[in-house]
Amino acid sequence: MTVDYETILKIQKLGDDVLIGVAEVAALTGFSLLTVRQRKLPGLDPVPGLSRLRWRLGDLRQWMRHGSAATSISGSPPTQITDRRTVGRPTKKAQVEGRK
Repeated sequence: MTVDYETILKIQKLGDDVLIGVAEVAALTGFSLLTVRQRKLPGLDPVPGLSRLRWRLGDLRQWMRHGSAATSISGSPPTQITDRRTVGRPTKKAQVEGRK
């Protein structure tokens, strides 16, 4: 794996509101282009509503400092799903308990 130091030096001088692409995110994080393109970075979502994958540089810096527990673009903390089996047909156990 080669490290693109020129790209990293250019990006370090930019402000937090700059949008960066897949190649820049890959250069800064050390992940491959394919990993970044497939959005396999937990907690780091691209800016919604754009036709291309772009990330806000400030969000990437925060994600790199704090890991996947950092807040997303909307500023809200990540939500956790407690029970994924709420949709669909209830289990037999739930039906029997509901009759009591």
